[in-house]
Amino acid sequence: MQEHKEKEMEKKDKKTRKAKKWNGEKRFYLFTALGCAAALAAIVIVAVAVTGGDNGKVNDQANNPPAQDQPSDTPLPPTDDEQVSGLPEGMIAPLESVSVSQEHGFHHNTTLNCYYEHKGMDFSAEAGTQVLAVEDGVVESVYKDDILVGTQITIDHGDGMKSVYCFVTEVDGLKAGDTVKKGDVIATVAEPSGKEYKQGAHLHFEIVKNDASVDPSTYLALEEK
Repeated sequence: MQEHKEKEMEKKDKKTRKAKKWNGEKRFYLFTALGCAAALAAIVIVAVAVTGGDNGKVNDQANNPPAQDQPSDTPLPPTDDEQVSGLPEGMIAPLESVSVSQEHGFHHNTTLNCYYEHKGMDFSAEAGTQVLAVEDGVVESVYKDDILVGTQITIDHGDGMKSVYCFVTEVDGLKAGDTVKKGDVIATVAEPSGKEYKQGAHLHFEIVKNDASVDPSTYLALEEK
């Protein structure tokens, strides 16, 4: 009887040891599987993060390209060759103070009592008032042989542009071929004479473009006073 009990106890001990062994192996396999799963998940997360970061950079660059250097709107100061002269661009008025008495175009000449096209502009001024070159140029002629217009000075400005000054007295020494600068005094207003003497002392001024008379007001910087 005692021997039978011992055998039964021995069988139970073997079963218990087998169960413990199996449970231990099961825990080992379970922990190993969990560890592998965790490692795989970590690898996937890292890969997604790296890929997503690169794509983000690409998208940011695509949506927000690097700023290009933009030209500045601030004007650069003039160089020595571009200093401002103080005179307005283009032609200046032929008198320091202008008072227009006759526009360019069709009009009635009270001296001759007739109608015709007035090819220039008349500026009222006292005799002796200084007359200025309206632009740089070369004196083409100083003409005195027509009593109807008195002394007439023509300046060639190049590119087919000429200016004409009538009823004037040229400054001493002015002659054809002389170079003049814009604003130079070339003459003075003469006493009333010629075909417009009833208008009183004045400067008759013309602009000629490619041998055709044009309206001087198109080219002059006028500030009537």
